Amino acid sequence: MNLPFRFLAVIVCFLVGFAFPISFGLAALIAWSIYEDLTEPVSKEPPRPNKLETLTEEDDEWPRLFRLACESPAEEAFLDAMISAFDLKPDKGRLSGGGLTLQMQVSVANYRLDFLIDKGLVIEVDGARWHSSPEAIERDTERDRVLRSKGFEVLRIPAKTTLYNADEAIALVRQTRSEWLARKAQARALRTREQGLKANGAHSKPQDRRAKTGFSQLIASAETGLDRFSEGVNKFNEQLDQFNKRAEEWVEDDRVRVQQQSKEKLKRIQDELDADPELRKIYEELVSKMERD
Repeated sequence: MNLPFRFLAVIVCFLVGFAFPISFGLAALIAWSIYEDLTEPVSKEPPRPNKLETLTEEDDEWPRLFRLACESPAEEAFLDAMISAFDLKPDKGRLSGGGLTLQMQVSVANYRLDFLIDKGLVIEVDGARWHSSPEAIERDTERDRVLRSKGFEVLRIPAKTTLYNADEAIALVRQTRSEWLARKAQARALRTREQGLKANGAHSKPQDRRAKTGFSQLIASAETGLDRFSEGVNKFNEQLDQFNKRAEEWVEDDRVRVQQQSKEKLKRIQDELDADPELRKIYEELVSKMERD
């Protein structure tokens, strides 16, 4: 029974109920059926062939039958790579193994997902023909935004990667899944910690809360003092570095000045020797004697 007809039936039964009260019950039942249809879960598996639901590891044909659910050779290549990498086996229409579960062609929020890992990691195998145009990119971006808003993680793998480099595709899955699980664990830990803090705060006595507040203030004061001390040390180190730098400049200036003065004295001596041949002769004799000694 379609929705418009049921809405009309509810109105009619409700009006008739004033004459025949039993009609109110019928109106309630129809209204409840409408409510269930409108509030059905966002994510549910699409109808699968009954054969997939009943397949087991003992069925030799199960890999081929699961491949039939794929929509492209690239998806088939990805499925084969996942089966091999995680030793997946049939499990009530899904594939399980290696600590994960893999679902295929899952409907979520009016979208049909290529693959879904652990009910939260979406794997989309993108062929260039259908996903490279500006319109397709915009459409995929909106799709990813909707899925992430519902708590899903999305990994898009180019079709050429699954077809020609299956190992890289599996590596991407492993890395993305590890990061996604780590974020989930961290978020769960934070929620647990916050709940514990709230519970402790609700059950603590007034004097306990005052003691905690005083202790927190003491810690804050100590941290402030440490921060100020660190700032002072940093400033002192900066000033010391500046002084050392200036001292090095002073030493270099003195060395250059002494060297220049030495050159000037040698030049004056040379000029005097050049001006007085007899003095040069005596100078050369003294130098020769000093070298012999």
